[in-house]
Amino acid sequence: MIMSKEKIAVIGAGNLGQAMAGHFALKGHQVSIQNRSHSKIDDINSRGGILMKGVINGLAKMEVASYDFADVVPGRDMIMVTVPASSHADIARKIGKYLEPGQIVMLHPGHTFGAFEFHNTLLGMGIDTLITIGEIQTSLITCRLIGPAEVMASGIKTRLPISIFPANHGFDKAELLFKIYPTSVKAPNVLKTSLENLNAVVHPPVTLLNTGRIDSAVDFLYYWEGFTPSISHVVQALDAERLLLADALGVEVITLQGFFASAYPTKGEELWEKIRSNEAYRKITAPKSMKTRLILEDLPTGLVPYSSLGQEFGIPTPLCDAFIDVSNAMMMTDFRKEGRTLENLGLTGQGADGIRYFAETGKRIKRSADYAD
Repeated sequence: MIMSKEKIAVIGAGNLGQAMAGHFALKGHQVSIQNRSHSKIDDINSRGGILMKGVINGLAKMEVASYDFADVVPGRDMIMVTVPASSHADIARKIGKYLEPGQIVMLHPGHTFGAFEFHNTLLGMGIDTLITIGEIQTSLITCRLIGPAEVMASGIKTRLPISIFPANHGFDKAELLFKIYPTSVKAPNVLKTSLENLNAVVHPPVTLLNTGRIDSAVDFLYYWEGFTPSISHVVQALDAERLLLADALGVEVITLQGFFASAYPTKGEELWEKIRSNEAYRKITAPKSMKTRLILEDLPTGLVPYSSLGQEFGIPTPLCDAFIDVSNAMMMTDFRKEGRTLENLGLTGQGADGIRYFAETGKRIKRSADYAD
């Protein structure tokens, strides 16, 4: 089947941004890429594209590689945002004036309630909400930069949910993703991708329970050595809290065990065995500082909204709350204040029916002065 060429903008030229931009370009699409720091854009322009290695191969030429949003966003069919989820609101503020009716902004990944936050930010700017916003459950490609404008793609994940907000906009504008990644699943709404934010139940506990090694800048493999059997038990207990929240919202979600069984070729019955047999994780090393996106991103856009849902529904989330409290003390900040709480999203008191209705329509059952839909 011949795939029609689409114009795609990729925001963020980190590991995932360059991998996605390279893959799209090698599939024949017209790709522009933006990054706030000049060095990565300069590297791409100097090389004449992005060199892809591993499971995706070739020199992918960019139509535009720029530091300026005005060069990459207008006239694009899809804008894929690959920056840390904690920067989604900031990106919405920066690209809002360039967005055009009929475009789709795809948050890759959206983490928990990324589409809600992006929508609210645009709404606060007075921007028409004819923009469709999508979420991908997690990164489609396991990848890392191995040199200037050079990406090693070690795996392409299968059966990842992709969702649309509002759900009643449909998937027409996202069909390209299902052509390139045909095993991807059309999720009923963004509640599924939000409640399947598995980074939130893996990264904070693994990072915090390896604090001694990370603070001492010890070299170790983050998953293959850091994800021990004992830590695995904690992660699964935290995942059980996520499953209770999903059930309260009436959302069918995959378990952490089920995800690793379906997204990767793995071995073993225990979760830690699956993690340690995942070849895509073999060379991933641990951070050398606790000031890592594994905390700074996954707390405010993962555990904080999970905790907030627990408070809304009266569901105890003791492990989730404990990891937030420890992180607040360790990082000397307040992740609840800066994170995606239902209060910050204008969804307090909406209840499960109201949150589901918002995911479907972009409208609130109970309107508020701050978010007059």
